[in-house]
Amino acid sequence: MSKKQRRTIGSIFKLPVDDYFVHGQILDDTEIVVFDTKGRKIEDPGEIVLQPILFRVSANSDAILDGHWLKIGKAKISKELSKPIPRYIQDALSPDKYEIYERGVTRKATRDECLGLECVAVWAVNHVTDRVRDHYNGVPNVWLQQCTLQC
Repeated sequence: MSKKQRRTIGSIFKLPVDDYFVHGQILDDTEIVVFDTKGRKIEDPGEIVLQPILFRVSANSDAILDGHWLKIGKAKISKELSKPIPRYIQDALSPDKYEIYERGVTRKATRDECLGLECVAVWAVNHVTDRVRDHYNGVPNVWLQQCTLQC
């Protein structure tokens, strides 16, 4: 049974995927960042946060709270990761209507403004794991594809 943990901003965690793991960091609100650490024997939190970023998403905290993503330390959140990132919302009933969401505030937007942004979503634990796996397997991620702008 996994150890219960708290969601502590700045904590570094191990995210297991099949027979390997990568590292992540808990950011503000519901966000996490996942680092490209597959195959690297890095345990120092200060070194982990210097690794390339795979992606940054809002994620369900279940894996942290139940200890599935085991916290291994804490590091200062970089200036880059402290900045909020905008995400888009596309109206499901009127797909030609868009908004940009950033730190609890939404504003109307054009489709062009939304290009290159990820959609507003809170990723489930298994979807985060799938996204990591798919990245390393070089295949499209079904969950990410569902979050792409509709024509």
